[in-house]
Amino acid sequence: MFFPSGVELRGAVFRGRPRGGQKAVDMAKKLPRCECCGRVVHPDRYNAGHQKYCKGAECVRERKRKRQREWFAARYAGDPAFAAAARMRCAAANRRRRAAAKACGKQDEPIELFAVVTGLLSQLTDTTDPSQLRVSLRRYQDRGRRMALSAHLGAGPP
Repeated sequence: MFFPSGVELRGAVFRGRPRGGQKAVDMAKKLPRCECCGRVVHPDRYNAGHQKYCKGAECVRERKRKRQREWFAARYAGDPAFAAAARMRCAAANRRRRAAAKACGKQDEPIELFAVVTGLLSQLTDTTDPSQLRVSLRRYQDRGRRMALSAHLGAGPP
């Protein structure tokens, strides 16, 4: 929309169209930048004075994390009962984490490959009968040998 020179609208003075070396960009309103990603923010018209983040997914998550951290810190500092409950919750979480780490510490034990294959085959064939598993293992062993031999000779699979 074109305004004659000197028309004032809400405190902004419009000087008409750019002349000579003046560019339209120079006349454009400076838009704020997102505090998270640094991109230009096109503020919501109802919240223009307060909007500091863009609508990008990562920026929305960061804004929510920041808001929750600020709320938690204020509540922790101002409410002794909340602080005590938070300390108990964190202590319980640390105990669970340490117990899980201690249970996983048994990884130094060697893995028995035959037991793993037998368990996998038992799961796939849906049987726990050792004689049926032994027959299936023999068949898969023969098939594996044939495949290895055919790959060595350059022929196709059996």
